Amino acid sequence: MRLFLIPISTKRTLIYGQRLNKVTQETPTLADKASARAAQLWLKWESAEKGWQKKLTEYGNKVFNRIAFEEWGLKSIPPLSARKEQEGAASKKIEVIFPPSIISEQNVPKIVERLATERTSLHRRRLIWCLIGMPISAPFGLIPVIPNIPFFYLAYRAFSHWKALSGAKHLEFLSNRTLILPVKSAALDAVYRRHNTDTAIDDDALVNKEKVEWTEVAKAIRSARKGDEGHKEVLLLREEDAEAVAKVANVPALAVECERASRQVAEQMQLRAEEDAQKIH
Repeated sequence: MRLFLIPISTKRTLIYGQRLNKVTQETPTLADKASARAAQLWLKWESAEKGWQKKLTEYGNKVFNRIAFEEWGLKSIPPLSARKEQEGAASKKIEVIFPPSIISEQNVPKIVERLATERTSLHRRRLIWCLIGMPISAPFGLIPVIPNIPFFYLAYRAFSHWKALSGAKHLEFLSNRTLILPVKSAALDAVYRRHNTDTAIDDDALVNKEKVEWTEVAKAIRSARKGDEGHKEVLLLREEDAEAVAKVANVPALAVECERASRQVAEQMQLRAEEDAQKIH
């Protein structure tokens, strides 16, 4: 596995796990079978020209896009196998690719640790509520013709929260055993420099104390690199940059994750700005 840290803003970072040399199990697990069957059924309904199946998938895709990008990121990280957990420190280090002008190398382990733990209680709590709601919604399946949408939705969300918890546990395992190997990516850095050529301040520039015109974005990046949370949040990755990130990372699936993350963060920042403006007036 290889991990990517993709800064979306100066306060929000997407983590994505790329599986390397994935080996297909001879006997798929029950969860794998259910997931594959659900994906095939969803694709079939999505391909329909009209009808309730088509409407359901259109609405469902909108709901999926509202799921927090942090959850999708944790879900991309495979569950920690019992064998690897027992091996402990004997496991090899995992590369963590990051743009050095935005993230300081010394902060990489801290960021991984934070992403591993900050949503654990939330996913655990929501998993429990989904499991409680599933048997309550089960009787709706007795209605003929119409599928039991509430039950299937709760089942999907329960599985999603479980996957996110599993990914978080794997990240925490790597963090606790110092199995993180930060790897600078100049190619990834170039994507951020396309729009902010005057704000990308690398380690050498800071060490050599070069004179820099500190724009608002540059100040936010500098504060973020120092670990200062008091700075104003600034959006760093735009939706149109998603394809470029996926291309330099050579991970096509990363485009969708970056696009979703950028859109969600931009919307949340806009909402906060509007709320702040209302307070002033």
